[in-house]
Order: sequence, then C-alpha cells, then structure tokens
Amino acid sequence: MGHAKTLKISQVTTRSELSSTRQDGIALLEISVAVVVFALILLSSLLTLTKGVDQRRQSFQNYRAIHAIRDLVADMQETANRPLNLSEKEGIGAVYNKYHSQSFAITNLPSGQLTVTCHPNEVSVPGLLGGPQDLNFDGDALDDLGNASAGTDLKLVPMTIVATYVEGSETFSLTAHRLVSQTTQ
Repeated sequence: MGHAKTLKISQVTTRSELSSTRQDGIALLEISVAVVVFALILLSSLLTLTKGVDQRRQSFQNYRAIHAIRDLVADMQETANRPLNLSEKEGIGAVYNKYHSQSFAITNLPSGQLTVTCHPNEVSVPGLLGGPQDLNFDGDALDDLGNASAGTDLKLVPMTIVATYVEGSETFSLTAHRLVSQTTQ
C-alpha cells in the first residue's frame, strides 16, 4: 500500500509542475507579445514624428518660396506704377522687357530660384489669366509685347512665375500666374 500512496503523490506533484510550467509559458508568451506590440507602436510613433518634421520643413520652404514670389510681384507692381520710360525700363510698358525670361535667386532659400515668363502676345495669354486677352484695350487681341512700340499703350502684363528649389534629393516647384496692371495714374 505504501507503494501506491507514493505513486499518487508523485502524480499530484507532476500535475502541479505541469500546471506551473504552462502558466510560466503563457506568461512568457504574453510578455513577448506585449514587447512586440510596444515595439510596433514605438516604431510607428517614430515614423510619424519623422514624417511630421519633414512636412514642417517642406511647409516652411514653401512659405519662403511664396514670400519670394510675392516680393517679386510687388517689385513688378512698383515698376508698373512708375511713369512710363521704356529706355529706363520703368512703367507698365517696361515690365515685359525688364522681367521676361529672367531668373532671380531666392535669398533665404539657398537652392531657390524664381523664373519669370511674360506671355509675349495677346493671343498667347493663358486661359487661367483670361486669355487670349486685349492687353492694351485697343479693341483687338493681336498686339505683340516684344514689339518696341507695344509698351507705350500697354495696360496689362500677363506672366507666370515659377519658384523652384531643391530639398535633399527632390526638386520642388510652385507656380503663380499674375496679371500685372498699373494701379496708379
């Protein structure tokens, strides 16, 4: 009989050890899953933060480019509002000759550049700027801005300004379409 009792105690001990080993295994599995989930959450948070910093930098660069476009348009408007003097490149009629096919550096954006394209004749004014359009209000849309006499009675100068800059390995560009006119007499 003593032998049978020993056997029962041995079986109970074995079951208890098995139950404890299973619980330890489950706890280890739960901890492993928790660590993996935490690592994934941490990784996605870091990626989101990195993307946010990149987007903020890109937004700031776009702000600088837009500011440069506004400054250039203000200079063009100032030129347009001066009394007409084509040889000195002043007045609305001189805007085309002064700015067409010119490039300007963006001072606070090291790789930035502004390129201006004035539309050379009334027929080529893009639809975005209301074209083709009579730029000197003479009743037709056939005048050519490249002609020296065209600037004497010009009222509107349509243009496209493109700001480009390089950020890392990517090139970005912003395009503005403006219709410069004389706002003072």
